[in-house]
Amino acid sequence: MLAVQNETHTDVPTPEVPDITFTSKDFNNKTPNLDDPVVISVKTGDLLVQKVLLDQGSSADVMFLSTFKKMQLNEKILQPSSGELVGFSGERIPVTGYVWVRTTLGEPPHSKTLDIQYLIVDCFSPYNIILGRPSLNTFGAIVSTIHLCVKFCSEKGTVATVHSDRKEARQCYNARLKIRQTPTRRVNSVYNSKGIPDLTDLDPRLHHEQRPTPIDDLHKVSLTEDKNQFTNIGSTLLAGYEQRMMNLLRTNADLFAWTPADMSGIDPEVICHRLALDPKARPRKQKRRQLGKERTEAATKETQKLISAGFI
Repeated sequence: MLAVQNETHTDVPTPEVPDITFTSKDFNNKTPNLDDPVVISVKTGDLLVQKVLLDQGSSADVMFLSTFKKMQLNEKILQPSSGELVGFSGERIPVTGYVWVRTTLGEPPHSKTLDIQYLIVDCFSPYNIILGRPSLNTFGAIVSTIHLCVKFCSEKGTVATVHSDRKEARQCYNARLKIRQTPTRRVNSVYNSKGIPDLTDLDPRLHHEQRPTPIDDLHKVSLTEDKNQFTNIGSTLLAGYEQRMMNLLRTNADLFAWTPADMSGIDPEVICHRLALDPKARPRKQKRRQLGKERTEAATKETQKLISAGFI
């Protein structure tokens, strides 16, 4: 995070600048506006830098370290800094340093040149430079995302216009979407051989996702004479609807799979799983794995369930 300080502000006289307006004549392309960002080219030092994003949501002017190196600027002008840039989702990127570079917006004679302080950060970006609110306010520039251009008062007192390079903007936007974040590896459960977890303990949703819960109280309803064959329904149902629901469930109680043996499976005519093996491939016997006593007992117990259900 950069810094926020309490300062005593004094009244500053309003500078005399011509009125800046946008009209239909400022549309530079007949193709529809696809909500592209405003991306232009600026002159920094003696070089023309493309892919410069005008970002009114940024509180800093940023030059990426890769751009700094490509420009072959003298590293002696890089001043140290211990700040951080904070993204809208809370990610933090350390600031390598800052540098003052003479920057020209527009082309002579409709241009304006000022010294801009850039924060140098070392991270990937499809853009070379991001001009945020500090530089836009210093230039007195007004960005129109509808017209895809920026207007400012030039050094000669005239209103200058710089249009966005829509091809560069679209390429940068698409490149930004292709950036893949490294997924964070999670450990869902840690246990030793003394405590073999149940299947529910291996469900990763129990550890980092809130599971849905009923919005009202439930009460048990027996569907058959067997006390173990029951379900729960909401207690806030109207009396007539509740009775109809109970009758419907009891009438179709045979559709419920009360035990694994009740799940007869799917007719192979509907769908069938097969292993795509090459019949010419030579079979190989896998090396037998030695399991601990607890794991062997657990595997035997689960296998016996499958045998009893007629699955294997």
